[in-house]
Amino acid sequence: MISTALVLFMSIPGIALFYGGLIRGKNVLSMLTQVAVTFALVCVLWVVYGYSLAFGEGNAFFGNFNWAMLKNIELTAVMGSFYQYIHVAFQGSFACITVGLIVGALAERIRFSAVLIFVVVWLTLSYVPIAHMVWGGGLLASHGALDFAGGTVVHINAAVAGLVGAYLIGKRVGFGKEAFKPHNLPMVFTGTAILYFGWFGFNAGSASAANEIAALAFVNTVVATAGAILSWVFGEWGGSR
Repeated sequence: MISTALVLFMSIPGIALFYGGLIRGKNVLSMLTQVAVTFALVCVLWVVYGYSLAFGEGNAFFGNFNWAMLKNIELTAVMGSFYQYIHVAFQGSFACITVGLIVGALAERIRFSAVLIFVVVWLTLSYVPIAHMVWGGGLLASHGALDFAGGTVVHINAAVAGLVGAYLIGKRVGFGKEAFKPHNLPMVFTGTAILYFGWFGFNAGSASAANEIAALAFVNTVVATAGAILSWVFGEWGGSR
């Protein structure tokens, strides 16, 4: 539950602050609203049908509707090493942050109403089937695919959606004609710090237990972040000489 709370904290306010600080001041409120509302939308859709289609028994691509609206899940039901309702919440937090990652790629390019429509379609036809194929015993899982903490389901999935979406929609209005300076760098730093903190729940929590795998994931997260910071600093220093 702590890991779930950390991942949810990454979405609101982590990603909201990170993206809000990077865009122009006139669009900050719109970005914060998009992150918050899409977060809420995914939460509801996940309970209504997302979890059931992703983790229920079914075919190679989709599960079934046996757990739609969380019906047929007893309070004492267990999924792996913990109660199934915790599994519902933890996996739902992954779905929420994945959508949040895509919203940043579409910033200042698309209307809010179009974002909401996109989220419903994408969650249903992209995130849910890929989650089922990799984590729900579907096509890729049957071929031995391994995804410890969302490298495929979350990151590749969101990256492809964001890249294709940005390409199809086109450049932001005014791009190349006016400066697109970050609105508030301290806001970006705060969001980044929250994302870093939440990533321990994302990575270590994926072990589903307080064991040696969780410990290794925790240490790797610390070291990888430290290495990335130093690489960025030395890269900036070398490029400015």
